[in-house]
Amino acid sequence: MSDHLTEIIIFSALFLLVSGMGFVAARWRRPQTMDNLDEWGLGGRNFGSWITWFLIGGDLYTAYTFVAVPALVFGAGAAGFYAVPYTIVVYPLVFLVLIRLWSVSHVHGFVTPADFVRARFGSPTLALAV
Repeated sequence: MSDHLTEIIIFSALFLLVSGMGFVAARWRRPQTMDNLDEWGLGGRNFGSWITWFLIGGDLYTAYTFVAVPALVFGAGAAGFYAVPYTIVVYPLVFLVLIRLWSVSHVHGFVTPADFVRARFGSPTLALAV
């Protein structure tokens, strides 16, 4: 126990800090109703570009880097290491496209990419495929 006292204190402090931030965030900018899918699924579209950048990045790098890349390296060998710089280069480029997608979706009230495709191309079949 005494060998890991510093780690336990740091872990406990960070755990309490993040938990407290979560409880505060749950009450911060609380919507009038959660009946709208925008509020439930998109945070009321109130995150903005800066916070969304980190949310998407955290999701992409966590799932992709810790699950898919090791599996690729295990299966393909050293050739799988292309995925790390590829992700670093592609992520900012894709985010630039998503900023425009978000602004159009916000104006028209689209919630999913399928909503955007259905309105843009008028094809329910293509929207279902998306």
